[in-house]
Amino acid sequence: MRSTPDPNTPTLTAEQAKERVEEYLQSFRAAFPAEATLELLGDADGACTDASGVNFDGRVQPGRTYWVRGLDQVRYDSYFDALKSWLPAHGWTVDKDARPQDRYLHAYRPDDGFTMSLQANRQGGLSIDASSPCVWPDGTPR
Repeated sequence: MRSTPDPNTPTLTAEQAKERVEEYLQSFRAAFPAEATLELLGDADGACTDASGVNFDGRVQPGRTYWVRGLDQVRYDSYFDALKSWLPAHGWTVDKDARPQDRYLHAYRPDDGFTMSLQANRQGGLSIDASSPCVWPDGTPR
């Protein structure tokens, strides 16, 4: 079970969190066939709420999403299986595999709280994303 970090504890900076998100996303590349390429879809810097879940407390949650291109849609389940096998061997805990209803896989890292997901949409797109836990922009609690 994941715990919520104390918001009064120093964190990575937002820039360090963004760098780690990118490192993790690039490492996932090893779970896919050589012909797979990553195409940047977008970055996110979501705002985090305080312990009540109501008020924003100044922390951010950097994330990034890539399209996974160059793979055969017919074989998507095998790519999900490959990543699902790869993740635990590299420090990740898979906490949701929504197949066969949805092609969606979610995992987190217990040691640092980062998350990732792989998802195929109904139009045949395959995306992978990663997000940091909530961090203070400069690493220091307000």
